[in-house]
Amino acid sequence: MRRIFEAVKALLPQSRAFALHEEGNIYLFMQALCALPEEIRAEAGLVFLDLFPETSRCSEKWEGVFALYFTRQEEEKRREILKSVWWMRRGGQSAQFLQDVLRLIDNRICVIENTPLSNPRHSSVVYKAVLGNSIMKCGEDQAVCGYREGSDSFVPAIIRNDASEAYTIHNEPDYWGNCFYICERVERDGDGRLLYVLPRRLSAAWRNHIEYIVLKIKPVQSTAIVFIEWVNT
Repeated sequence: MRRIFEAVKALLPQSRAFALHEEGNIYLFMQALCALPEEIRAEAGLVFLDLFPETSRCSEKWEGVFALYFTRQEEEKRREILKSVWWMRRGGQSAQFLQDVLRLIDNRICVIENTPLSNPRHSSVVYKAVLGNSIMKCGEDQAVCGYREGSDSFVPAIIRNDASEAYTIHNEPDYWGNCFYICERVERDGDGRLLYVLPRRLSAAWRNHIEYIVLKIKPVQSTAIVFIEWVNT
């Protein structure tokens, strides 16, 4: 900046009218000229950050690129959404990769593979206690015969790439091996098989976006069983 100052000063006439008095017009003009390159450099840095969805100052333009429109969300959340879609361009189809992307939306989402193999239809309810339990006594709320956690009324969504037939879970165990769960948590038995899948409650505003991500990332032959309870907020 000092060299710029001296170069511009050398171009000015050598007269009293162009003397550099502090706070004078010429002095202020010189200050502005010296500051200009720094401002240009700073603006160039911001323009570079605009190239990435998670740091861009123009989230609405990136949303247009990816055909995503969540304009009612706060700016930070919109950037996280765009970042998740940008990550998808890196590739990867593992459950961990899908979970990492979905957790940019909600950090309690889990993606659980169906191993060891279990029937996805039997994952809505788990029996917690029965009469005769040595710890729980009769009369306690959770000691009645048949006490269970979960509800048969909750029906998870099934997402797969093949839309040639109705979305159902086939009876063949080989088909179950291609299923995985999107949920809040799971409980397993002593052998590690899934007993119960706890649904995650999320705003319905995220539904289309999450289903879009799942279809983009998951292997084509696999089936996503989405234990998410969508609520209107």
